[in-house]
Amino acid sequence: MYLYMKMAGTPIKLGSVVSFCIVLYAMYYRKNDMGDERLHPMREQLLILESQNRVGLGSFQPRVALGYGACHDLFVNATLLLDHRELNGEPEHHSEIRNNDELIKSFAYFFKHGAAAERFVSNGKLYDDLVEKALKLSDSRWSIGGNAPLMAKRFHTEGWKVLLAGKMSSKLKSYIPKEIKIVGAEGNEEVKDDIHMILEYKADANFGDLKAPRANRYILHNDENNPLLSSLEKFTEHLPQFTPDLLVISGLQMMDNFPFKKTDTQDLRADRLELVKKQILSQPAQTLTHFEMASYVDLELLLHLKSKVLPYVDSMGMNEQELTNIHNLLLYGNVSYAADSNPRVATALDQMRKTFQMIRQKNQEHNSNRKLTRIHVHTLAYQAILTVKDSSWKRTAAATAKASLTAHRYVCDAQNIMLEKSKLLLDDSFATSTAHDNNSRGRVVIEPTNPVACWEETLEGDQVEICVAPVLICTEAQLTAGAGDNISAAGLVLQIEK
Repeated sequence: MYLYMKMAGTPIKLGSVVSFCIVLYAMYYRKNDMGDERLHPMREQLLILESQNRVGLGSFQPRVALGYGACHDLFVNATLLLDHRELNGEPEHHSEIRNNDELIKSFAYFFKHGAAAERFVSNGKLYDDLVEKALKLSDSRWSIGGNAPLMAKRFHTEGWKVLLAGKMSSKLKSYIPKEIKIVGAEGNEEVKDDIHMILEYKADANFGDLKAPRANRYILHNDENNPLLSSLEKFTEHLPQFTPDLLVISGLQMMDNFPFKKTDTQDLRADRLELVKKQILSQPAQTLTHFEMASYVDLELLLHLKSKVLPYVDSMGMNEQELTNIHNLLLYGNVSYAADSNPRVATALDQMRKTFQMIRQKNQEHNSNRKLTRIHVHTLAYQAILTVKDSSWKRTAAATAKASLTAHRYVCDAQNIMLEKSKLLLDDSFATSTAHDNNSRGRVVIEPTNPVACWEETLEGDQVEICVAPVLICTEAQLTAGAGDNISAAGLVLQIEK
């Protein structure tokens, strides 16, 4: 006997409905099960690559020196701190924040794109009021901040000997492992620490009618020490004795929109960056140099970097937003404020190639004795590292795997890679260039049992190796700010050869 039900006036056998539902459930279960099956071998192979390629074992302990600056990071829930009802008009980009209206519009602009951003607040009272308001929220918390300190802590965790340049108070120094040597302040000089506000939000968070496509952060600062690179001279004094294997240049974005007093005879910002250039050039050839990109909006500052920093570094690290920015600067001479928060692999690789080629041209134009030989781009979905074959950078596949694992560990704030808190956004295959979209020979297949895809190409007359690894994305984000610093440092860790 069959039972019947009516739907839209049409009799339907209940048995058929039940069977249909069972089929749907089976398809859903099988899809999830297949997803789990793909994640597990990927995790295991990434872990094997990481464990088989450790650096710093035995008598050799790599040495890294990092500049510049440090700050207190104040983490706060962005949608609790800011009121979406104060958004008057459409979201809008602002290079600096002068009032509350610009703050709300600027935050909304990057929030709707899920894009990371960092902005200088020129209104001191507004900034102080925001800090006071943030401290009243129950889930706000303090931590050490700044690209150099966060990368320094990661290198220390990985067994490196670390020299860190940054003016900081004794309280801020307490966040740093005691084995890390800190230089910057003069003797017993009292230091007032800069404070950065990290406005965090999760994927699918709402800000009025806007929804965030991914978890990210919007950073505000009103710095006094960091824009001046106030630890620069002390750092220069200590470098010869420390003899680093790697010099990391970071934190230069703090010079964005800072009210430097420029006269006809002096440009303080240009002068400070000239000292950075001299510091890089003073290092012996065997000391590799890495420049960590960040969120820049001041075109004049970027133009200084194009002539005073980029031609003299061996390596660069950046996220997808920063890649588009530096690519557009070099190609078109303008600034990109927000890019695709989850770009296709082909698009990112094309931008990497073009950026590599244009910086190599800058190497020649400036008669630099260094050449760019490494670019690391970290995105939500994947890690991509380009290195010149037979250069000083080794173990590119393992470095890409380690960067991927570090992305999950840091964002989940856990050492173990938890499959129940993981997902993949990278497809089973991808085109290596937008020019190869319809060409199967230009596609790379990601195998779960061999998740790091590597191949060789010729760029600017050099053989390069490109490796891409999927990220097992943490679905329950605990940390967002500082993820890029930890990922970049982790990628560098395995590439130093001794």
